Order: sequence, then structure tokens, then C-alpha cells
Amino acid sequence: MLDRVDLSLLIDYYGSFLTETQLEALRLSCDEDLSLSEIAEQRGISRQGVRDAIARGEKTLIEMEQRLHLIEKDRRISGIARSMRLELDSIARDAENVQRLDKLFSLLSELSDITEGSDGI
Repeated sequence: MLDRVDLSLLIDYYGSFLTETQLEALRLSCDEDLSLSEIAEQRGISRQGVRDAIARGEKTLIEMEQRLHLIEKDRRISGIARSMRLELDSIARDAENVQRLDKLFSLLSELSDITEGSDGI
């Protein structure tokens, strides 16, 4: 079972691939911290039905990330953006440093490869 933060992130990215029952059960479990019994009562289904919906939903979310890697790519892009900010801060203090400019252009190329290249989003 995934921790709540990872599960919530997967729901944000891939929730539209779930059935309404799976999505609602996962949200109530993850975001509202409701028990299976509480979700079953609220949704008007059996406790086992809730457990099955959550299990199938989690499996679908994990499979989607394994296929599409959107979260992984988003984290890579965020890391590159942080590195770019640090380089820009350094350049702003020392505009004469050509190596830092080369590093910045390299990071921009890497970012372009992620968003537009063969492994683009």
C-alpha cells in the first residue's frame, strides 16, 4: 500500500483513468482518512466493495505511472529548474563567468529534451 502523499499525487495525475467508485473511495480514504466501513456507509456499497475499489484503483494508478512516468518527469523538470535558478543567481553575481553560462545552456537543452524530445511529456 502506498503512503498518503504518494497516493494523493498519483490521484492528481491519473485520477481521471479511474472509475467514479475507485476515485471517490481513494479520495475518501486518502484525503479524508475515512475507514472502509465509513466509506461503505457513505457510498452505499459493501466494505469489501470499497476495499476492492481501492485496491484496483491503486493498481491502476501505479500502472499508469509505470507506463507514462509523468510524476518522474515532473520531478526531473523541477530539479532542472532549481539548478537553473541557482546558476542564474550565480551568473547575476558574476556576469563574467562563461562556464556558468555554458552550464545554463546545457540545462536548458536537457529541459527541452524532456519536454519536446524523444521522452517528452
